Amino acid sequence: MFYLQRLLAFGVRSASILIWSKIGENGTKQMEIVNCYRKPMPITQKPLPKKIIGFKYIHILYIDHNVIAFLHHFRPLFASFPINLIFETNNDRLILGFILHNIWPMLGKNMYSMALPDSFFECLRQVVPSTLNDCPSLRFLFFNCSSCGLFVEFPADDSAMASDRQAVAKWLFTPHPNKVPKMFKCYLDTDGSNLIDLALRFAGKNYSGRHSDFFAFASASSPVKFIVTICFISSFDDSDVPFDQTNELIREQLVLKRIVYSNRFLLIRCPIARDESKWTKWEEEAIGWQICNQWNQIGIYIYDKNKIGDGLLDATPSPSDQQQK
Repeated sequence: MFYLQRLLAFGVRSASILIWSKIGENGTKQMEIVNCYRKPMPITQKPLPKKIIGFKYIHILYIDHNVIAFLHHFRPLFASFPINLIFETNNDRLILGFILHNIWPMLGKNMYSMALPDSFFECLRQVVPSTLNDCPSLRFLFFNCSSCGLFVEFPADDSAMASDRQAVAKWLFTPHPNKVPKMFKCYLDTDGSNLIDLALRFAGKNYSGRHSDFFAFASASSPVKFIVTICFISSFDDSDVPFDQTNELIREQLVLKRIVYSNRFLLIRCPIARDESKWTKWEEEAIGWQICNQWNQIGIYIYDKNKIGDGLLDATPSPSDQQQK
């Protein structure tokens, strides 16, 4: 890997940055930026050259005024490339509010994939209810640290009065501008004996039992493409799988199948006459997608309020306060 300075000087695409804290000579906590070899790097003040074509990753384990300044300096970079965001925390409301107020505005609308705590998504929607559809490039969505998997709920709606699950459904059922299938991954800690019933929640109407949702998909009038990966972390019954249903009006099919030798299932909504080579590739992408392996990756790993320095937490409004503004 090259230093960030070389990334800026030569336009190469191989720079990795880690931001963490260290104890200084006087015993105080300080921010340090290092490259992938853990060698300290200064914060450059030079303007970003036009030769930059991307970056590998920026991982943030500590935040103070210098980190905020660093991110502001590279904000044009975040606006130029599709961002893959990982955010992990202990769900402390002060930390969530801080990230929402100070970091999210620098990253927001150019997301390609996101792995978030559902608690942070809840905070986001308190401020911007339509936050998912405000990221037009967003194609892959995964909620971590979730006990419910944040399954979808209908009617699809991302207004302020709608639930978070309705907002996910609104995003999933809004076609991607590049006409590729959106991908959603959820973990379910539930008995999978009613797997078909669970899958049919993606049919497009209020969930009220298997038979009504069979007809809901059969009567759907708007085409949409998506691949949902359903992962069970408890027992399940796949005796009804695979299954598929077709809608002749819009020439689409809803297919549920198990990924071989795993506790994961794919729910696919696609054209009946589909391009098999493309869809096979997309299904493999959905199964194997790992944000941590992607370029242009930003990882925020803040599990402790002590990892936010300079008294920044004290000056941060809560998500509810930001909503009132």
